[in-house]
Amino acid sequence: MRVAIYQFQNAQGNCPSCNQAGNQMIAIGRESCQDKARELLGEDCEFIFYLDRSESRLTGDSIHTVKNRPRFLSLLKDIEKGDIDAVIVTFMGELSIEEAFIIDFYRFLKEHGVKLITVREGFRIMEMLDTVLTLSSF
Repeated sequence: MRVAIYQFQNAQGNCPSCNQAGNQMIAIGRESCQDKARELLGEDCEFIFYLDRSESRLTGDSIHTVKNRPRFLSLLKDIEKGDIDAVIVTFMGELSIEEAFIIDFYRFLKEHGVKLITVREGFRIMEMLDTVLTLSSF
């Protein structure tokens, strides 16, 4: 099972201790993602890491208008090529703060037969997003 771990880190500029703390948080998040993926998908997971760093949070209404996230764009391309079976994030805010963006990404994953997992909700995130799709006009 090929599992993409996507992570986002707000860049802290020239603050060495801030950047060190940020790197520790990335490592902790990555480990949590690996543990959850192995719990849900089995021990034979092959992990591919995608980490973007930026000074601004990802906003926008479409996954196709992302410009400041090169690793997210790489993830989309790998999904299109069929190289990814599941995507896991520590929480949905890693992807975006915009609900429409998350729905757009989830539709993209569904089109390509890719599962979405969060550390907290596990596979339930897919059920939650399916409910949102059913109840809304997104």
